[in-house]
Amino acid sequence: MYLLCFRFNAVVGYALYLIVWQDWQVHVTSTPAEVGGPALLTCTTPAAVREHASVAAWYRDEAVLSAGDHFSGPTLLVDEGWKLIVRFVRVEDASAQYSCSVLDSLTGERRRSTPISIDVAPMSSSSAPRAVAPGTWEASARRGGDAVLPCMVHANPPPTIT
Repeated sequence: MYLLCFRFNAVVGYALYLIVWQDWQVHVTSTPAEVGGPALLTCTTPAAVREHASVAAWYRDEAVLSAGDHFSGPTLLVDEGWKLIVRFVRVEDASAQYSCSVLDSLTGERRRSTPISIDVAPMSSSSAPRAVAPGTWEASARRGGDAVLPCMVHANPPPTIT
């Protein structure tokens, strides 16, 4: 199936786009976590879909995770909602089911991932600070807006991050 789209651009006028439809799925992956430490969950789709899609919601069991104050709440959304950080994992998080739903802006179709749980280990008696999700983070922000660059470090006793 092919989809033809027209888009108006003030500089060049109308532009015609041909989009090839493909079947796609939504998946969630999770980093393992220790009790009291953070966990990172990532919502993924094929790259061709992500260009015109957005994360519509994250779920814990069947409850929608609120998009309230993510700077001080139990969860934090980053990467335009594609990543969910559970700040302080609890033992009961091992039995919770996390999933995300993605909205395709071209077709209006919404798809939900298969739920997964976080692999939760007991808190070790003592451990040096270590990065939970090593690597680099990319962030974009509008001029004057906030950019979120999370620091996902876990240690026992808990580290002080400034």
